[in-house]
Amino acid sequence: VHEQWGGVVPRLAQEAHRAAIDATVDEALRRAGVAPSALSAVAVTVGPGLSLCLEIGVRKALCLCQDHQLPLVRVHHMEAHALVTWLPSTEAAPDPSVAPAAAEEEPALPRPALRPGGLPPFPFLTLLVSGGHNMLVLTRGVGQHTVLGATLDDSIGEAFDKTARLLGIDAIPG
Repeated sequence: VHEQWGGVVPRLAQEAHRAAIDATVDEALRRAGVAPSALSAVAVTVGPGLSLCLEIGVRKALCLCQDHQLPLVRVHHMEAHALVTWLPSTEAAPDPSVAPAAAEEEPALPRPALRPGGLPPFPFLTLLVSGGHNMLVLTRGVGQHTVLGATLDDSIGEAFDKTARLLGIDAIPG
C-alpha cells in the first residue's frame, strides 16, 4: 500500500485497515476455535499509534461488544508489547527423551516464573523497539510504567525506512 510513497500514508493505512478488519477478526476467531458469543470481553488498542487506524479497530471492537453484550477492555499499545511476552507459550515443551541436535544453539536463559494470578515478576525492564516507538521502560506493575529513555527523533522503524530509501530498496518495510 505504501511502497509508492516511500512510507506510511495515514489515510491509505486507514483504508487498508478498514478493508481488512472484518476478515482479520473472523480469521483470528476461526483459528482460535472461538465464536464471538463465547468471548468474555473484547480488548482493543487505544493508543499510541496512528489515530486513523486505531479508529478502525475501536469501531470493530465496539460493534463486537454491542452485538454480544461484552465488556470493552482498552489496551495501551506499548504496555501490551511489554506484557505480552509474559503470556504462556502455546508451543509444546521439548521432549526430554529426544537427544538435542549436535549443532544446536545455546539454550535460552530460563524465564522467571509468573506470580500467583498469572502476573509477571515486577519490577522488570523492557526495551521496546518497534516501527514507531523506541523506549526503555521500568515496569513496577500493570499500568505502572516509567519511561527511562526514548529516542528523541526517529524510531528504529523510521530509520530503517530512511536507510532503505537511501539504498534504493523499495519494498515496505525496508
